[in-house]
Amino acid sequence: MARNHWTILGELDPELNDKIASWRTHLVNDNDKLERKYRELVNVAMACILKQEPVILAHAKLALENGATKAEVLGTVEQVLTMGGFPSFRCAMLTLDELLHE
Repeated sequence: MARNHWTILGELDPELNDKIASWRTHLVNDNDKLERKYRELVNVAMACILKQEPVILAHAKLALENGATKAEVLGTVEQVLTMGGFPSFRCAMLTLDELLHE
């Protein structure tokens, strides 16, 4: 299995990794403008547009862990059709097939 990109950056440039980690922590944990489940659903949508399968799956799982329903994850993916079109939608549906059927 490939190593996590943050682990690699931490080895190669610990100073930059620490700065990015602080910024990520703020956006993920300290941002009270949106509930965590909605932030994760937004992340799912953005990852769908970029067709990033591992990111789609990771943030869909985080959305579910933070109170989103499978219907909300599916609704987010369906909304992607408006901006990302069928290629992004297809990528997301194939990526989330197993998760949404559990």
